[in-house]
Amino acid sequence: MDELLHELRRAFELLDPPPPALFEAARAAFAFRDPDASLAELTREATPAGAGLRGSSRLLTFTGDDVTVELQVSPAGPVRVLTGRLFPARPATLRVRHSRGETRIRVDDSGHFVAGDIPSGQVMLHFTLPDATTVVTSWSRL
Repeated sequence: MDELLHELRRAFELLDPPPPALFEAARAAFAFRDPDASLAELTREATPAGAGLRGSSRLLTFTGDDVTVELQVSPAGPVRVLTGRLFPARPATLRVRHSRGETRIRVDDSGHFVAGDIPSGQVMLHFTLPDATTVVTSWSRL
């Protein structure tokens, strides 16, 4: 049985190998996990008027137990600009996790933040709040 599984694995590796980016994404997702974080899941996605036009923004809302994150995703060529607000408003440190690693941003006292030069693809937001608790959003494709 082990020999058969070995041969099947080898056949799939030769005929239909997984893309290298898949392994990189899996390693990154595992490395970025924070088991103590509160999860804010995607609860709303909208495209404002002008949907379908090149360069139009998307609006995403993530909701957790005691936190909401509103996020506007705007294309800027091959990258994205993220503009958002954290509710209830408070300062925080934000790490935007993406395919090139992470981008650190400061969330101001009113809960606002802007992160530019974010590559398209899978993204997750990781907030560290003043009391050292953390909130993460679910991974979303930009």
